[in-house]
Amino acid sequence: MKKDDMKEFLNTLKRLTVKMGELGRHASDITPVGKLSFSEISLMTLIGDFENIKVTELAVKYGATKGAISKMVKKLVQKDLVIKSRTQENEKEVLLSLTDMGRIIYNEKEAHFEKLSTDVTKELESLTQEQRVSLFNILHIVEDHIDEHLNEADAGQE
Repeated sequence: MKKDDMKEFLNTLKRLTVKMGELGRHASDITPVGKLSFSEISLMTLIGDFENIKVTELAVKYGATKGAISKMVKKLVQKDLVIKSRTQENEKEVLLSLTDMGRIIYNEKEAHFEKLSTDVTKELESLTQEQRVSLFNILHIVEDHIDEHLNEADAGQE
């Protein structure tokens, strides 16, 4: 790979990272319950995708700490978008699901996601299996690199 290609690739990743950060800081949409942030909608999407998901599993899938997820879930419960329940087998285990209003918002967001999904799927289908594996490996390398820097930052704050 040429040095200029690598620079362009990394600059594109940086732009995407900045834009994702901007999305996270801005209210995404006005809904019947008020403004919801990109983070709140992303969390609701995971809860909708994995009905009765445990808080710990949600934290792993979202990529945040269990404490951060608990705070976000508390806000969504207060907005009557998420229901917390406990399992009969283990009273300590908290399960999360969407309320009727949460499900309505989830369904609207899923319709928007379908357009992106269609476009990306079309592009991914043009790649060979080996190329797709390489693409995902690159994304995992970038994610691991980000995790490493976040862990260093967390260790420096202790």
